[in-house]
Amino acid sequence: MKRSFYTALLSFFAIFCRQPESQPVVNNNDQFPDQRTSILYIIKSGNHYSEQNQPQVMKRNSMSARITFDSSAIYTSVDANNQADVNKLMGFSDCGNDHQQNSARLGWSWTGRKLVLYAYSYVNKTRIIKNLGNFSLNKPISCSIKAENKYYYFQAGNITDSIPRFCADYNASRYKLFPYFGGDEIAPHEIRILIVED
Repeated sequence: MKRSFYTALLSFFAIFCRQPESQPVVNNNDQFPDQRTSILYIIKSGNHYSEQNQPQVMKRNSMSARITFDSSAIYTSVDANNQADVNKLMGFSDCGNDHQQNSARLGWSWTGRKLVLYAYSYVNKTRIIKNLGNFSLNKPISCSIKAENKYYYFQAGNITDSIPRFCADYNASRYKLFPYFGGDEIAPHEIRILIVED
């Protein structure tokens, strides 16, 4: 009798006390590939930062990923002058400094008609932004960033570009940078960005 009671109790705990899923659940009509091997970054309405933004130290000088935007990337700024502001996607600090002193990131914006990706850097506190082209929603975009010698190298789809780097010889730790909405304005609704890192 005791044995069957303990067996039933263990079965109860095994069924009802499972660890929560580590990936956010997508409850929308857009289809995201590879959810099991990816992170769905969510920027809640009224926020700048994504929910998944825990500090991470990077030992590498590069990162690459496949990135998918769904229809939540479509937005209209409260102030029309802010529609051209570049939101941040992914990247890393550099030169042992704060990211607003030296860093390399990919950025994005919705122009009102299309999704645009950018090379986005701070080089000795000077911000440099370069347009990397227009891209489609709901289709993975192959992207990469690399800090090597005197340059940052950026790639989005088949488009590549570079930006001069302040610390050509630096090769120590960096910290990872996550999706961020803004610019001046906060996210007007929940924004979802799927990033599958290589």
